[in-house]
Amino acid sequence: MVENAPLTSVLLRVAWIVPITTPPVRDGAVLVQGNRIAAVGKADDVRHHISRSTQRYDFPDGILLPGLVNSHTHLENTHFADQLVRPQPFADWIAMMGKLVGQQTYEEALTAARDGVGMLLRLGVTCIGDSSFRGAALQALRERGLRGIVFKELICPFDDELDKRWNAFVTWLDDAPTDENVRIGIMAHAPYTVTPTAFRKAGKLAAERMLPFSIHVAEPPDERALIERHESIWADHPIIKALREREVPLGLSPVRYLDWLGILRKGVILVHCVQVDDIDIGLLAERKVWVVHCPRSNANLQVGVMPLAKMLKAGVRVCLATDGLASAESLSPLDEIRFAMTLSESHPLLYPVLPPERWLRMVTLDAASALGLDGEIGSLKVGKRADLAVFPISQPVDDPYEAVLGEGRSATMTMVDGRIAFA
Repeated sequence: MVENAPLTSVLLRVAWIVPITTPPVRDGAVLVQGNRIAAVGKADDVRHHISRSTQRYDFPDGILLPGLVNSHTHLENTHFADQLVRPQPFADWIAMMGKLVGQQTYEEALTAARDGVGMLLRLGVTCIGDSSFRGAALQALRERGLRGIVFKELICPFDDELDKRWNAFVTWLDDAPTDENVRIGIMAHAPYTVTPTAFRKAGKLAAERMLPFSIHVAEPPDERALIERHESIWADHPIIKALREREVPLGLSPVRYLDWLGILRKGVILVHCVQVDDIDIGLLAERKVWVVHCPRSNANLQVGVMPLAKMLKAGVRVCLATDGLASAESLSPLDEIRFAMTLSESHPLLYPVLPPERWLRMVTLDAASALGLDGEIGSLKVGKRADLAVFPISQPVDDPYEAVLGEGRSATMTMVDGRIAFA
Protein backbone atom coordinates (compact mmCIF):
# COMPACT_ATOMS: atom_id res chain seq x y z
CA MET A 1 0.00 0.00 0.00
CA VAL A 2 1.07 3.58 -0.59
CA GLU A 3 0.82 6.11 2.25
CA ASN A 4 -1.69 8.91 1.66
CA ALA A 5 -3.10 7.12 -1.38
CA PRO A 6 -6.63 8.41 -2.13
CA LEU A 7 -9.16 5.60 -2.34
CA THR A 8 -12.60 6.25 -3.81
CA SER A 9 -14.04 2.89 -2.72
CA VAL A 10 -12.33 0.32 -0.52
CA LEU A 11 -13.48 -2.76 1.36
CA LEU A 12 -11.60 -3.77 4.51
CA ARG A 13 -12.30 -7.31 5.71
CA VAL A 14 -11.03 -8.36 9.15
CA ALA A 15 -11.34 -11.03 11.81
CA TRP A 16 -13.14 -8.61 14.11
CA ILE A 17 -14.68 -5.15 13.93
CA VAL A 18 -14.97 -3.13 17.15
CA PRO A 19 -17.40 -0.29 16.38
CA ILE A 20 -17.33 1.04 20.03
CA THR A 21 -21.04 1.97 20.22
CA THR A 22 -22.36 -1.42 19.09
CA PRO A 23 -21.21 -5.00 19.82
CA PRO A 24 -18.11 -6.37 18.04
CA VAL A 25 -18.61 -8.18 14.74
CA ARG A 26 -16.74 -11.39 13.94
CA ASP A 27 -15.63 -11.80 10.30
CA GLY A 28 -16.60 -8.22 9.60
CA ALA A 29 -16.02 -5.64 6.91
CA VAL A 30 -16.11 -1.88 6.51
CA LEU A 31 -16.81 -0.23 3.20
CA VAL A 32 -15.28 3.21 2.68
CA GLN A 33 -16.45 5.47 -0.12
CA GLY A 34 -14.47 8.66 -0.50
CA ASN A 35 -13.75 9.88 3.02
CA ARG A 36 -16.84 8.37 4.65
CA ILE A 37 -17.87 5.01 6.06
CA ALA A 38 -20.53 3.58 3.76
CA ALA A 39 -21.23 0.23 5.43
CA VAL A 40 -20.25 -1.69 8.59
CA GLY A 41 -21.15 -5.26 9.45
CA LYS A 42 -20.68 -8.92 8.61
CA ALA A 43 -18.46 -9.36 5.58
CA ASP A 44 -21.11 -11.31 3.66
CA ASP A 45 -23.61 -8.48 4.16
CA VAL A 46 -21.26 -5.60 3.37
CA ARG A 47 -20.09 -7.23 0.13
CA HIS A 48 -23.55 -6.59 -1.36
CA HIS A 49 -22.74 -2.85 -1.32
CA ILE A 50 -19.49 -2.94 -3.29
CA SER A 51 -18.93 -2.16 -6.96
CA ARG A 52 -16.49 -3.54 -9.52
CA SER A 53 -14.11 -0.66 -8.86
CA THR A 54 -13.94 -1.30 -5.11
CA GLN A 55 -10.44 -2.09 -3.89
CA ARG A 56 -10.33 -4.94 -1.40
CA TYR A 57 -7.95 -5.54 1.49
CA ASP A 58 -8.13 -8.61 3.69
CA PHE A 59 -6.70 -8.73 7.20
CA PRO A 60 -7.54 -12.26 8.39
CA ASP A 61 -5.61 -11.66 11.63
CA GLY A 62 -6.82 -8.09 12.11
CA ILE A 63 -9.03 -6.21 14.57
CA LEU A 64 -10.46 -3.03 13.06
CA LEU A 65 -11.16 -0.09 15.36
CA PRO A 66 -12.07 3.52 14.83
CA GLY A 67 -8.79 5.43 14.69
CA LEU A 68 -7.46 6.08 18.18
CA VAL A 69 -7.78 9.65 19.45
CA ASN A 70 -4.94 11.01 21.58
CA SER A 71 -6.53 14.09 23.06
CA HIS A 72 -3.43 15.58 24.70
CA THR A 73 0.06 15.51 23.21
CA HIS A 74 3.10 17.80 22.91
CA LEU A 75 4.60 16.81 19.56
CA GLU A 76 7.21 19.58 19.59
CA ASN A 77 8.69 17.95 22.71
CA THR A 78 9.23 14.58 21.01
CA HIS A 79 13.03 14.92 20.92
CA PHE A 80 13.23 15.88 24.60
CA ALA A 81 12.57 12.29 25.63
CA ASP A 82 16.27 11.40 25.90
CA GLN A 83 17.19 14.62 27.72
CA LEU A 84 14.87 14.19 30.70
CA VAL A 85 15.05 11.76 33.59
CA ARG A 86 11.93 9.72 34.34
CA PRO A 87 10.66 9.60 37.00
CA GLN A 88 11.60 12.82 38.75
CA PRO A 89 9.83 15.48 40.83
CA PHE A 90 7.63 17.85 38.86
CA ALA A 91 9.52 20.98 39.99
CA ASP A 92 12.81 19.63 38.61
CA TRP A 93 11.15 18.45 35.41
CA ILE A 94 9.36 21.74 34.67
CA ALA A 95 12.56 23.72 35.26
CA MET A 96 14.42 21.61 32.69
CA MET A 97 11.47 21.78 30.29
CA GLY A 98 11.55 25.56 30.45
CA LYS A 99 15.19 25.55 29.38
CA LEU A 100 14.68 23.03 26.57
CA VAL A 101 11.63 24.79 25.13
CA GLY A 102 13.31 28.18 25.37
CA GLN A 103 16.35 26.96 23.43
CA GLN A 104 14.37 25.13 20.73
CA THR A 105 14.08 26.77 17.30
CA TYR A 106 11.01 26.56 15.08
CA GLU A 107 12.82 24.18 12.71
CA GLU A 108 13.81 21.91 15.58
CA ALA A 109 10.24 21.94 16.84
CA LEU A 110 8.97 21.09 13.35
CA THR A 111 11.37 18.16 12.97
CA ALA A 112 10.32 16.83 16.37
CA ALA A 113 6.63 17.22 15.53
CA ARG A 114 7.08 15.43 12.21
CA ASP A 115 8.72 12.49 14.00
CA GLY A 116 5.89 12.48 16.52
CA VAL A 117 3.27 12.36 13.76
CA GLY A 118 5.03 9.37 12.20
CA MET A 119 4.96 7.55 15.54
CA LEU A 120 1.27 8.28 16.05
CA LEU A 121 0.25 6.93 12.66
CA ARG A 122 2.20 3.73 13.26
CA LEU A 123 0.34 3.38 16.55
CA GLY A 124 -3.10 3.61 14.95
CA VAL A 125 -3.76 7.19 16.10
CA THR A 126 -5.74 9.23 13.58
CA CYS A 127 -6.58 12.35 15.59
CA ILE A 128 -4.87 14.35 18.33
CA GLY A 129 -5.25 17.39 20.50
CA ASP A 130 -1.77 18.90 20.52
CA SER A 131 -0.47 21.64 22.78
CA SER A 132 1.96 23.67 20.70
CA PHE A 133 4.28 26.42 21.91
CA ARG A 134 5.99 27.21 18.58
CA GLY A 135 3.02 26.37 16.37
CA ALA A 136 5.12 23.93 14.35
CA ALA A 137 2.79 21.01 15.09
CA LEU A 138 0.20 22.58 12.79
CA GLN A 139 2.47 22.21 9.79
CA ALA A 140 3.47 18.67 10.72
CA LEU A 141 -0.15 17.51 10.97
CA ARG A 142 -1.11 19.02 7.64
CA GLU A 143 1.88 17.49 5.85
CA ARG A 144 0.98 13.91 6.83
CA GLY A 145 -2.80 14.26 6.91
CA LEU A 146 -3.21 13.51 10.62
CA ARG A 147 -6.47 14.92 11.94
CA GLY A 148 -6.29 17.17 14.96
CA ILE A 149 -6.71 20.35 16.90
CA VAL A 150 -3.56 22.36 17.57
CA PHE A 151 -3.93 24.30 20.82
CA LYS A 152 -1.62 27.29 20.65
CA GLU A 153 -0.11 27.79 24.07
CA LEU A 154 -0.32 31.14 25.80
CA ILE A 155 2.29 31.61 28.53
CA CYS A 156 2.25 34.96 30.32
CA PRO A 157 3.50 35.12 33.94
CA PHE A 158 3.84 38.93 33.93
CA ASP A 159 0.99 41.34 33.22
CA ASP A 160 3.39 44.00 31.99
CA GLU A 161 4.31 41.64 29.14
CA LEU A 162 0.71 40.80 28.27
CA ASP A 163 0.19 43.26 25.41
CA LYS A 164 3.29 42.11 23.55
CA ARG A 165 2.63 38.42 24.08
CA TRP A 166 -1.08 38.78 23.37
CA ASN A 167 -0.54 40.57 20.06
CA ALA A 168 1.85 37.85 18.87
CA PHE A 169 -0.57 35.16 20.06
CA VAL A 170 -3.58 36.63 18.24
CA THR A 171 -1.51 37.23 15.10
CA TRP A 172 -0.61 33.54 15.04
CA LEU A 173 -4.26 32.55 15.45
CA ASP A 174 -5.28 34.89 12.63
CA ASP A 175 -2.60 33.62 10.24
CA ALA A 176 -2.70 29.89 11.06
CA PRO A 177 -3.22 27.85 7.85
CA THR A 178 -6.00 25.49 8.89
CA ASP A 179 -8.14 23.15 6.82
CA GLU A 180 -11.10 20.83 7.28
CA ASN A 181 -9.08 18.25 9.20
CA VAL A 182 -6.60 20.41 11.12
CA ARG A 183 -8.08 23.13 13.28
CA ILE A 184 -6.80 25.47 15.97
CA GLY A 185 -7.64 25.96 19.61
CA ILE A 186 -6.39 28.01 22.54
CA MET A 187 -4.45 26.70 25.52
CA ALA A 188 -3.90 28.95 28.53
CA HIS A 189 -0.94 26.92 29.70
CA ALA A 190 -1.45 26.60 33.47
CA PRO A 191 -2.30 28.56 36.62
CA TYR A 192 1.42 28.81 37.45
CA THR A 193 2.37 30.33 34.07
CA VAL A 194 -0.62 32.54 33.15
CA THR A 195 -1.82 35.59 35.08
CA PRO A 196 -5.49 36.03 36.00
CA THR A 197 -5.80 38.84 33.44
CA ALA A 198 -4.30 36.71 30.68
CA PHE A 199 -6.53 33.78 31.64
CA ARG A 200 -9.65 35.89 31.28
CA LYS A 201 -8.53 37.31 27.92
CA ALA A 202 -7.82 33.81 26.59
CA GLY A 203 -11.16 32.45 27.80
CA LYS A 204 -13.04 35.40 26.33
CA LEU A 205 -11.31 35.05 22.95
CA ALA A 206 -12.00 31.31 22.83
CA ALA A 207 -15.69 31.95 23.53
CA GLU A 208 -15.94 34.77 20.98
CA ARG A 209 -14.28 32.76 18.22
CA MET A 210 -15.90 29.48 19.30
CA LEU A 211 -12.49 27.82 19.55
CA PRO A 212 -11.69 24.81 21.72
CA PHE A 213 -10.12 25.94 25.01
CA SER A 214 -7.71 23.86 27.08
CA ILE A 215 -5.78 24.29 30.33
CA HIS A 216 -3.27 22.22 32.33
CA VAL A 217 -4.66 22.37 35.85
CA ALA A 218 -4.36 20.76 39.30
CA GLU A 219 -1.29 18.74 38.32
CA PRO A 220 1.41 19.08 41.06
CA PRO A 221 0.75 19.76 44.76
CA ASP A 222 2.95 22.87 44.45
CA GLU A 223 0.40 24.38 42.05
CA ARG A 224 -2.34 24.00 44.61
CA ALA A 225 -0.19 25.71 47.27
CA LEU A 226 0.50 28.55 44.84
CA ILE A 227 -3.16 29.24 44.06
CA GLU A 228 -4.73 28.30 47.38
CA ARG A 229 -2.23 29.94 49.75
CA HIS A 230 -0.22 32.21 47.43
CA GLU A 231 2.92 30.31 48.42
CA SER A 232 5.52 28.71 46.19
CA ILE A 233 8.68 26.63 46.35
CA TRP A 234 9.83 28.74 43.42
CA ALA A 235 11.32 31.91 44.91
CA ASP A 236 9.65 35.18 43.87
CA HIS A 237 7.14 33.40 41.66
CA PRO A 238 5.59 36.16 39.51
CA ILE A 239 2.10 34.66 39.65
CA ILE A 240 1.95 35.37 43.39
CA LYS A 241 2.25 39.09 42.64
CA ALA A 242 -0.42 38.83 39.94
CA LEU A 243 -2.79 36.94 42.25
CA ARG A 244 -2.44 39.57 44.94
CA GLU A 245 -2.77 42.51 42.57
CA ARG A 246 -5.98 41.04 41.13
CA GLU A 247 -7.23 40.30 44.65
CA VAL A 248 -7.69 36.59 44.04
CA PRO A 249 -9.14 35.18 47.28
CA LEU A 250 -7.10 32.79 49.40
CA GLY A 251 -8.47 29.29 49.79
CA LEU A 252 -9.34 28.61 46.15
CA SER A 253 -8.18 25.31 44.71
CA PRO A 254 -6.86 25.55 41.14
CA VAL A 255 -10.19 24.24 39.81
CA ARG A 256 -12.23 26.70 41.89
CA TYR A 257 -9.84 29.47 40.83
CA LEU A 258 -10.71 28.83 37.17
CA ASP A 259 -14.38 28.96 38.11
CA TRP A 260 -13.80 32.25 39.98
CA LEU A 261 -12.21 33.61 36.79
CA GLY A 262 -15.38 32.70 34.90
CA ILE A 263 -13.70 30.36 32.43
CA LEU A 264 -14.91 26.98 33.73
CA ARG A 265 -17.71 26.29 31.28
CA LYS A 266 -19.18 23.43 29.27
CA GLY A 267 -16.74 21.90 26.82
CA VAL A 268 -13.56 23.40 28.30
CA ILE A 269 -10.78 20.79 28.33
CA LEU A 270 -8.88 20.44 31.61
CA VAL A 271 -5.71 18.34 31.47
CA HIS A 272 -4.56 16.30 34.51
CA CYS A 273 -6.84 17.30 37.47
CA VAL A 274 -4.86 15.17 39.91
CA GLN A 275 -4.90 17.50 42.91
CA VAL A 276 -8.67 17.78 43.33
CA ASP A 277 -11.05 17.38 46.27
CA ASP A 278 -14.71 16.44 46.50
CA ILE A 279 -15.86 20.03 45.96
CA ASP A 280 -13.73 20.27 42.82
CA ILE A 281 -15.12 17.01 41.50
CA GLY A 282 -18.69 18.20 41.98
CA LEU A 283 -17.84 21.42 40.17
CA LEU A 284 -16.23 19.58 37.26
CA ALA A 285 -19.40 17.55 36.83
CA GLU A 286 -21.70 20.55 37.21
CA ARG A 287 -19.80 22.67 34.67
CA LYS A 288 -19.73 19.78 32.16
CA VAL A 289 -16.06 20.23 31.32
CA TRP A 290 -13.88 17.47 29.90
CA VAL A 291 -11.00 16.08 31.95
CA VAL A 292 -8.07 14.56 30.07
CA HIS A 293 -6.34 11.97 32.24
CA CYS A 294 -2.64 11.13 31.62
CA PRO A 295 -1.72 8.50 34.25
CA ARG A 296 1.79 7.65 33.01
CA SER A 297 2.80 11.31 32.97
CA ASN A 298 1.36 11.75 36.46
CA ALA A 299 3.40 8.80 37.72
CA ASN A 300 6.62 9.91 36.03
CA LEU A 301 6.33 13.45 37.40
CA GLN A 302 5.35 12.19 40.85
CA VAL A 303 2.24 14.38 41.14
CA GLY A 304 -0.08 11.73 42.53
CA VAL A 305 -2.95 9.54 41.33
CA MET A 306 -6.13 11.09 40.02
CA PRO A 307 -9.29 9.98 41.92
CA LEU A 308 -10.81 8.50 38.80
CA ALA A 309 -13.37 6.37 40.66
CA LYS A 310 -14.91 9.42 42.37
CA MET A 311 -14.88 11.39 39.14
CA LEU A 312 -16.73 8.78 37.14
CA LYS A 313 -19.22 8.17 39.95
CA ALA A 314 -19.92 11.92 40.11
CA GLY A 315 -20.51 12.07 36.35
CA VAL A 316 -17.34 13.91 35.37
CA ARG A 317 -16.55 13.41 31.69
CA VAL A 318 -13.09 11.82 31.49
CA CYS A 319 -11.01 10.63 28.57
CA LEU A 320 -7.50 9.21 28.42
CA ALA A 321 -4.38 10.58 26.67
CA THR A 322 -0.63 10.10 26.72
CA ASP A 323 0.77 13.62 27.17
CA GLY A 324 4.09 14.16 25.34
CA LEU A 325 7.25 12.07 25.21
CA ALA A 326 8.90 14.43 27.67
CA SER A 327 6.81 12.78 30.40
CA ALA A 328 5.51 9.50 28.92
CA GLU A 329 7.21 6.46 27.46
CA SER A 330 5.20 6.37 24.25
CA LEU A 331 2.44 8.12 22.31
CA SER A 332 0.28 4.98 22.30
CA PRO A 333 -3.19 5.32 23.87
CA LEU A 334 -3.23 1.53 24.20
CA ASP A 335 -0.05 1.69 26.31
CA GLU A 336 -1.78 4.34 28.43
CA ILE A 337 -4.73 2.01 29.00
CA ARG A 338 -2.45 -0.87 29.95
CA PHE A 339 -0.77 1.29 32.58
CA ALA A 340 -4.07 2.70 33.83
CA MET A 341 -5.44 -0.79 34.40
CA THR A 342 -2.59 -1.54 36.82
CA LEU A 343 -3.60 1.41 39.02
CA SER A 344 -6.85 -0.27 40.04
CA GLU A 345 -4.68 -2.89 41.75
CA SER A 346 -2.13 -0.54 43.33
CA HIS A 347 -4.61 2.21 44.27
CA PRO A 348 -8.01 0.48 44.69
CA LEU A 349 -9.53 3.35 46.71
CA LEU A 350 -8.81 5.91 44.00
CA TYR A 351 -9.05 3.88 40.85
CA PRO A 352 -11.94 1.79 39.49
CA VAL A 353 -11.86 -1.56 37.77
CA LEU A 354 -13.25 -0.87 34.30
CA PRO A 355 -13.98 -3.37 31.52
CA PRO A 356 -11.75 -3.23 28.43
CA GLU A 357 -14.55 -1.80 26.29
CA ARG A 358 -14.88 1.16 28.66
CA TRP A 359 -11.16 1.90 28.46
CA LEU A 360 -11.22 1.72 24.65
CA ARG A 361 -14.10 4.18 24.55
CA MET A 362 -11.94 6.62 26.53
CA VAL A 363 -9.38 6.74 23.68
CA THR A 364 -11.91 6.74 20.84
CA LEU A 365 -15.40 8.21 21.17
CA ASP A 366 -14.89 9.93 24.54
CA ALA A 367 -11.64 11.53 23.40
CA ALA A 368 -13.31 12.62 20.16
CA SER A 369 -16.14 14.13 22.23
CA ALA A 370 -13.64 16.09 24.32
CA LEU A 371 -12.29 17.64 21.11
CA GLY A 372 -15.81 18.32 19.81
CA LEU A 373 -15.41 15.82 16.98
CA ASP A 374 -17.65 12.94 18.08
CA GLY A 375 -20.11 13.68 15.29
CA GLU A 376 -17.37 12.93 12.76
CA ILE A 377 -15.06 10.33 14.31
CA GLY A 378 -14.59 8.07 17.32
CA SER A 379 -16.85 5.16 16.34
CA LEU A 380 -17.52 3.02 13.29
CA LYS A 381 -20.83 4.27 12.01
CA VAL A 382 -22.23 4.84 8.53
CA GLY A 383 -21.73 8.45 7.52
CA LYS A 384 -18.79 9.15 9.80
CA ARG A 385 -15.32 10.01 8.53
CA ALA A 386 -13.23 7.03 7.53
CA ASP A 387 -10.63 7.23 10.31
CA LEU A 388 -9.71 3.61 10.95
CA ALA A 389 -6.94 1.46 12.39
CA VAL A 390 -6.26 -2.27 12.00
CA PHE A 391 -4.24 -4.10 14.67
CA PRO A 392 -2.88 -7.63 14.14
CA ILE A 393 -3.58 -10.49 16.54
CA SER A 394 -1.51 -13.65 16.75
CA GLN A 395 -4.33 -16.20 16.95
CA PRO A 396 -8.11 -16.48 16.74
CA VAL A 397 -9.81 -14.85 19.73
CA ASP A 398 -13.28 -14.69 21.22
CA ASP A 399 -12.90 -11.30 22.89
CA PRO A 400 -11.51 -8.60 20.59
CA TYR A 401 -11.46 -6.01 23.42
CA GLU A 402 -9.10 -8.06 25.53
CA ALA A 403 -7.10 -9.06 22.45
CA VAL A 404 -6.38 -5.53 21.29
CA LEU A 405 -5.42 -4.42 24.80
CA GLY A 406 -3.27 -7.50 25.22
CA GLU A 407 -1.53 -7.49 21.85
CA GLY A 408 -2.20 -4.11 20.24
CA ARG A 409 1.12 -2.40 19.61
CA SER A 410 1.83 -1.17 16.08
CA ALA A 411 -1.02 -0.95 13.60
CA THR A 412 -1.06 -2.92 10.37
CA MET A 413 -2.82 -0.05 8.64
CA THR A 414 -3.98 3.43 9.62
CA MET A 415 -6.49 5.34 7.50
CA VAL A 416 -7.34 9.03 7.97
CA ASP A 417 -10.26 10.56 6.11
CA GLY A 418 -10.35 7.71 3.61
CA ARG A 419 -6.63 7.86 2.85
CA ILE A 420 -4.10 5.23 3.86
CA ALA A 421 -1.71 7.24 6.03
CA PHE A 422 0.33 4.26 7.25
CA ALA A 423 0.66 0.67 6.13
